[in-house]
Amino acid sequence: MLSYQDKQKIINILDSALGIGTDLKSNERVYHCPFCHHPKKKLNINIIKKYWHCWVCDAKGKSLYSLLRKLNVDNYKISEINKIYGNEYVTVSHTDDVKIELRLPSEFKSALLKPKSFNPMYTNVKFYLDSRGITREDIIKYNIGYCDSGLYSGRIVIPSYTIDGNLNYFISRTIYEDEVYKYKNPPVSKNVIALDNQINWNEKIVIVEGIFDAIAVKRNAIPIFGKVIPVVLMEKILIKKPIGIKIMLDVDAQKQALYYTEFFTRQGIPTSNIIPTDKDASSMGFPEANKIIQNTKTTTFSDIISQKLNL
Repeated sequence: MLSYQDKQKIINILDSALGIGTDLKSNERVYHCPFCHHPKKKLNINIIKKYWHCWVCDAKGKSLYSLLRKLNVDNYKISEINKIYGNEYVTVSHTDDVKIELRLPSEFKSALLKPKSFNPMYTNVKFYLDSRGITREDIIKYNIGYCDSGLYSGRIVIPSYTIDGNLNYFISRTIYEDEVYKYKNPPVSKNVIALDNQINWNEKIVIVEGIFDAIAVKRNAIPIFGKVIPVVLMEKILIKKPIGIKIMLDVDAQKQALYYTEFFTRQGIPTSNIIPTDKDASSMGFPEANKIIQNTKTTTFSDIISQKLNL
């Protein structure tokens, strides 16, 4: 049985990760769900049994370890909880979790719809989108929106959908430059094929780092949300065997870019590693980015060796 002090330590860690919760019973606490973003507190956590369950989206698991990992809680806090529950706590299998149904924040509003009355948040959103060269057509194509309240207040929200039209991820970017955390994304796996519903696998694909890079490129661009290509995307590329791949990663990701260039080339897929400039695709805009993409020839093995030597 957990002591009162231990329970308080666990509650403090959960509150810091999920926001202040509410006690239901002596050993149960309820929080706002970070997966479906329901306006009411629907995520029930049993501190003794370590079971967690959202009654709206049915996200659940049999260990707090799995929940804390999904929430990207730092290792120090996880180790503190481990001390309370004992060593068996960290050996719980990740397969205890069931499929999580991700939803857009309930406060999500389309950037296409102008409020009937003056809304300073909408004005700032439009200014931000215009400054990044995002057009009305882009807003429609990518279902771009924003939140003016809630967890993602003051942020542009850009969803990603599967080929079947199901939400598999979303990016939220603050419109305020003095905000410390530029991005606040859902605590779910990035092992997805971003913008899969926008991709024609019979044409050349372009692999970029961020969502705004993909919007700037416009044509068949897949953001990988970082420097590493997700496993599911790698698998689909090998299955679909597109007629060509253009890899457009930043300077600090050239080691990864060359690895993928060599790997896909060995699989018989013509691949081009686009040597980065001082600007990424989103800073270049559509005309400049696509000019570079079109003018970059297929990278040969000798090119790969030469580029590796220049790293």
